[in-house]
Amino acid sequence: MVFEQSVLKHKKYRMAYYLRENVRTRPVFGHRRPTINEFFLSSYTLSTYSGCEFGCAYCDAWSYGLRPLNETIRIPIDLPDVVNEELPGLDRGDLIAITALSDSYQPAEQTFRITRQVLQSFADHGQPCLILTKSPTVLEDLPLLRRINEQSLAVVMFTILTMDNYLSEQLEGKVQSPAARIEAMAELKRAGIPVGAAILPVMPYVNDTDLGLRTLLRSLASVPVDFVVWDFLHIPNERHRGRIRDTLGRIGSYPPSYYRDIYREQQLPIPSYRAERSRELLERCDALGIDVRMPHKLFAGKLKPANEAALILKHTAFRDEIQGRHTLALLHRELADQIYAGHYPKKELLSSPLASTVQAILERPEAAS
Repeated sequence: MVFEQSVLKHKKYRMAYYLRENVRTRPVFGHRRPTINEFFLSSYTLSTYSGCEFGCAYCDAWSYGLRPLNETIRIPIDLPDVVNEELPGLDRGDLIAITALSDSYQPAEQTFRITRQVLQSFADHGQPCLILTKSPTVLEDLPLLRRINEQSLAVVMFTILTMDNYLSEQLEGKVQSPAARIEAMAELKRAGIPVGAAILPVMPYVNDTDLGLRTLLRSLASVPVDFVVWDFLHIPNERHRGRIRDTLGRIGSYPPSYYRDIYREQQLPIPSYRAERSRELLERCDALGIDVRMPHKLFAGKLKPANEAALILKHTAFRDEIQGRHTLALLHRELADQIYAGHYPKKELLSSPLASTVQAILERPEAAS
């Protein structure tokens, strides 16, 4: 292992240490997910770096290590080679998401190009993928993304919480501005790459106001993004709870009782809050013509039939749940998990209004992997 210091030119960055390492001793993809990820369409997740120089204040990755998240960045030098060796053993109908608790286009990518090399392997194998990032640097790999998308599917999602520059600087000050991310989404969209926005997380009393959400969604509609996803601030332990309190104190005057009332010492906000905010987001997205999950037309015929069917069911269940159709939502989620696992519950499927659509997908001949 070799340590080296990164020299970061931007004044907002603290100095980070790069630690080169090899990953050949372990599988980089691991086991296939037991359920498909409905946000990212993925059966596998891949991290191209460990640690994150962006170090966004709200990120729950801070709570999982003993050292600061943005202090040491692990560079898996041999990751592209191992990916190239393992890809032939994966089904091309299973999408790989480059997500996890680090950004694949953090500053280290400018030096090491691990993400670019992985995308090159994906392009060589026709491997569908999705990238979650906050950095317009992803545009430098546009030729590779186009090539992958022409063969199978390449999706880019940008995490964006607000259009308020002050608030963005307080929450994610080492990341380029919201406006820069909006422009990067627009450029990807013009290039024909499916583009999504991730409001991850929705933070109570911070970026969840009606005005803030309206401004953000209108900006996303101007791109126009293909879809939006959201989830709520996760507070996994007391260590992170303290960090969130410190963050709120820098933003404004937030009495501790605000979060005690809405979290009640749980990891997520109370169900009534999540339900109300999700209804508001759904109504605003519908009014602006923005899908709240990746629309089927973008991945139709590009994944395994079972994956495609499971995603349609899960995406529909999400809307069912928000609009109060709880029994139907539960049915669709159970059907999705069974179908993804390789079962074909014909009798149960007849109870769903999606039965004919799902049956047609499942009866489609599967392309050779």
